[in-house]
Amino acid sequence: MDVSVSGGDLVLTLDLPGLTTDDIDIELANDALTVRGARKRPQLEDGTTWAHAERTFGAFERTFRVPRGVDPDSITASMENGVLSLIVPRPDRLQPKKIAIGEQRELEAATA
Repeated sequence: MDVSVSGGDLVLTLDLPGLTTDDIDIELANDALTVRGARKRPQLEDGTTWAHAERTFGAFERTFRVPRGVDPDSITASMENGVLSLIVPRPDRLQPKKIAIGEQRELEAATA
């Protein structure tokens, strides 16, 4: 998994070779983005046995903390060639705000 920042948005990239979008679930709950799924071991034909196996199979789950206030509907996910990309936009509350310079106000002295 790689995490980068582009224009203030988080970009999460996960390698999931051999999986399709049907094999993966993505959920946002309590400021935690969870990607889970399962890679199934291929079935061998009758009379065939494994001589050597290094690839991993089974269920997996990965959880990432995201900034508080992320809108779940604003997150985009795409998958190409076994690479899942998630873009998590920065919440409005974390967006920089321009402050206009106006007229100076008189400060009232505190009276005792």
